[in-house]
Amino acid sequence: MRRPVHRLAMAAAVMTAVTVGVLPASPAGAESRQQSPAGAESRQLVGTWSTASDRLTPTDRLAVTIGGQTVRMVARISIGGSGLRVRLSNVFGRKPVTFKNVHLGLQAYGAELVTKSNRPLTFERRKWITVQPGQAVWSDPLEEKVSGRQDVVVSAYIPTAVEEVTGHDRAYATTYLSTPGDHAADETAESFTGTSTQWYFLDRVAVTTGGDAGSVVALGDSITDGTGQGSDANRRWTDYLYQRFGRVPAAKRMGVLNVGIAGNRVLQPGVGPSALSRFKRDVLSQPGVRTIVVLEGINDISRGEYTSAKPLIDAYKKMIKLAHAKKLRILGGTLTPFYGYSTWTEEREEIRQQVNVWIRTNKAFDAVIDFDKAVRDPGFPAQLAAPYDHGDHIHLSDAGRRRLAYTVRLSQLV
Repeated sequence: MRRPVHRLAMAAAVMTAVTVGVLPASPAGAESRQQSPAGAESRQLVGTWSTASDRLTPTDRLAVTIGGQTVRMVARISIGGSGLRVRLSNVFGRKPVTFKNVHLGLQAYGAELVTKSNRPLTFERRKWITVQPGQAVWSDPLEEKVSGRQDVVVSAYIPTAVEEVTGHDRAYATTYLSTPGDHAADETAESFTGTSTQWYFLDRVAVTTGGDAGSVVALGDSITDGTGQGSDANRRWTDYLYQRFGRVPAAKRMGVLNVGIAGNRVLQPGVGPSALSRFKRDVLSQPGVRTIVVLEGINDISRGEYTSAKPLIDAYKKMIKLAHAKKLRILGGTLTPFYGYSTWTEEREEIRQQVNVWIRTNKAFDAVIDFDKAVRDPGFPAQLAAPYDHGDHIHLSDAGRRRLAYTVRLSQLV
């Protein structure tokens, strides 16, 4: 049975696209606010969906070069609004990438779109755009409103082969790959015969909305990225969080943006750039960002050679300083247990405890979210409680990720 979806009626509007560099100066925070006449409601550009990009390398899931075909990607947005815009990124590429005939529609089922929902996107009024290496580009806005919590579908024809693809490896969402040619305007699924579980080039979606809530950005590793969920399940802890926002008045809802990378570390590059080095690009430059939640560091401990918590604490202090310089609120999440995981040792557990004590007691963060306390075994706090353990003793089950979302007090975010 298909999930009922509201028809999207949108018309393309004229606006100059914003082109950004390796550390994009996209309209973030107060800079995204639009001037309004006295007494009128202020409007601002707010992120409604995001992912953290990296350079994708050939794997079992990406065994061929992308290009000469249409890529169709699904993103579940958090809040609704007007003037929807998408951003395509070539930040990690080494050669220009051209996108032609980019469309946005609503998902009906799989690669099939809701009838008459598919609309062309333009870039500086053109139906094509070439993005240089190290850059990203925003589309012109689509004028009419789109509702929140919908699965929007971005289809992009990429005419030439791209060997170094900027994207997100563990999308936990199905991306549809067409047979050769331009099928971006198609609303049927007939030409989309291949699939992947990665997002390519698409890294942000934003809308214009009223009020002052803005967006919350979740910075993290696999626990935030959503390891353990099924494909297309949308059961990251951030997904559960924006479901909670659905129960509050529309003016108080916030966009929820997930910039987790599975395997990521705070201090060292490895799977993706380090969280500290990508903080400006992935977090501070998000449109309408108001609040940041940091839940990262367990990979530094479980895979590192640190003898104390000091390197991680120093990194958190740098993030806090950067956030406060932008007048943003930043919350610290305590690190969750990993006893029973292959890299656990007593020494590493001691460092985790030191980090958590500092997060809880130092008052450097604007608020603390005690994720550790929420999911640990009360009888043996070094390990996850059984209902919250995905099975490998470090990643969380669906119940565990839901528990994280319900540990956040919404009043902490606003």
